[in-house]
Amino acid sequence: MKKYKLIWILGLIVVGLTSCKKFLDTQPYDKITGEQTWNSENLSTAFIYQIYQDVLASDSWLSGYAHNYSARSESVTKNAMTGTLNSSYWSKDRAELMTKNDNYGWLDYGLLWRIHTAMKNIQASATFSEAYKKRALGELYFLRAAHYFIYAKLYGGLQVIDRELSPDENLQIPRKSIKETYDFILSDLDKAASSLPAVAERGRASSSAANALSMRVALQAAAYVDGGIPNSTYYDKVITAGTVLGLNASGSQLSPYADLFRKYETAIAASENILIRERSKTNTSLYDIPMQYQGMWSTGKFSAYAKIHFPINVTMNFWGMDGGAWPTQDLVDDYLVKDLDGSIKYWENASYAATGANVDQKMYFSDTKKRDLRFYATVAYDSCLYFNNQVRVFFRRDGNVSNANSKINEGSAAEYGYSAGNTENYNSSTGYSMIKYFYDQISSLPNPGDQKLDYCFSVLRYGEAYLNMAEAYLMKGDFENAKRYMVPTMVKHGGFDESKASSYLASLSGNVWGNSLFEAYKRERNVEMVYENNDRYWSLLRWGMRTSGGVKNGEYATGGYVIPALQGTLRGIRIARDGKTYSFFTDNNVVGEARFTPKRYLLPINETFRLKSGINQNPGWD
Repeated sequence: MKKYKLIWILGLIVVGLTSCKKFLDTQPYDKITGEQTWNSENLSTAFIYQIYQDVLASDSWLSGYAHNYSARSESVTKNAMTGTLNSSYWSKDRAELMTKNDNYGWLDYGLLWRIHTAMKNIQASATFSEAYKKRALGELYFLRAAHYFIYAKLYGGLQVIDRELSPDENLQIPRKSIKETYDFILSDLDKAASSLPAVAERGRASSSAANALSMRVALQAAAYVDGGIPNSTYYDKVITAGTVLGLNASGSQLSPYADLFRKYETAIAASENILIRERSKTNTSLYDIPMQYQGMWSTGKFSAYAKIHFPINVTMNFWGMDGGAWPTQDLVDDYLVKDLDGSIKYWENASYAATGANVDQKMYFSDTKKRDLRFYATVAYDSCLYFNNQVRVFFRRDGNVSNANSKINEGSAAEYGYSAGNTENYNSSTGYSMIKYFYDQISSLPNPGDQKLDYCFSVLRYGEAYLNMAEAYLMKGDFENAKRYMVPTMVKHGGFDESKASSYLASLSGNVWGNSLFEAYKRERNVEMVYENNDRYWSLLRWGMRTSGGVKNGEYATGGYVIPALQGTLRGIRIARDGKTYSFFTDNNVVGEARFTPKRYLLPINETFRLKSGINQNPGWD
């Protein structure tokens, strides 16, 4: 923050800026000065591109946007279990092992200085067009808001820095209140929405992106600032932004769900995506994407029975699967079913659960895709084809991708005389694996670093916007409008008939824990947003904070609501070797069962940093 001369290494961020190429061919990258940057629209844009990278690829694993760790963070909820050999890091807050000496990050002062430097110089430029200035400043407001929101979710009130600071200023800046912080973020997004174009190049913010992020931010603000009271102006903010986005009962902005996550070419072309982050195969391998840490593998080291009955004839090698986040039965149960008469039911109430001849017919209905279609685009289950359809994988007892040390194969040595399942110990501990964000056509090379690929993360999309709209109406007590905005994702993504979806929701009501409409909304949001931006975790905290009454004067308005969905053991499925019967089991991550106390609504600020910066600690962490 105290440097006066800008010397920037632009590197890859100028790739594709053709008008920059000639200049960069004749000037060393590390000799591009601030004067040159702020006299060239192309160089200034390249400067902003690097800020996009730093904001959207933030490695704040609990609340980042589009990082390869974002899928792994699902294990902080009961949607997923981390691998059995995994360290406690990814499960840390499940078992209340956090302390004020941990470091979960804080505002990036260097990043903010770059944002503010760009704002100052672009505004002051005598050479930039007014149209360029307007758009560039809109992008910078958007990126500042996006960066602040990462840490507002974690900590609540933040140090609000809205300009380039001089070396002579007092840098021990006090924290603002949660309300002041969220209002600052939303103000930035309002400025961005009024400055950005309605349609932007792929990967750049548009006015739609600003409105979509406003909806996400305002929902969180309504709970933390106002305790989720029905007349919170933040809910009105959500509805206003959703109206500007043009959300409608037909869900016309929605794309097929699998297109968004299962193939790069369809993901970048999907009209549903409002803002994406791409990675180019020139510098991206399996090491850099969720597939690396969430996939199954096999080098042929599985039991004698599996070798005969469930052979794998290819080398499935994604490595690193001990960091996986295996879907649990808790998650799978949230995927609804289309019964024989077309009615929508919870799976165990569907006729197939009683009449099916085997587990597939009783639970997965894969022959005719009777479950919510998002299930088949998100979860790999027993007897699925996998690895570019080269192999059929079996999570059942003694299966070729069932973890030998999990409860799936518990007691196998006594029963069979050997350790059953996949003895590599890197495969599923729950009976399921994640395939959302997996590209079907990718087959790993022996070294994952050699497998290069283009990749696309969804940062903001219309599916979430519809549910944000539904939630705002739900919390205001307008149940009919809440249902209206729940139906589109159920139809367009879930594959249910519109009339049946409306009928399923018709008799439901209520917006507190246990009420039928609220529970239906929780399920719908979970299956829509799982493995994206840690949405499940922050939604649960948002709803719990609403029950807790918000944060007032640095303390929770009440003692704080203990969220049931963040408590207790995880559930998996144990299927018999013949695939005809099954039972459920409970298990935990390596550090124990999930526990939740209200101090988790706001994370601890690292004590060493806190004392140096002079800011106050969050409730419960002193």
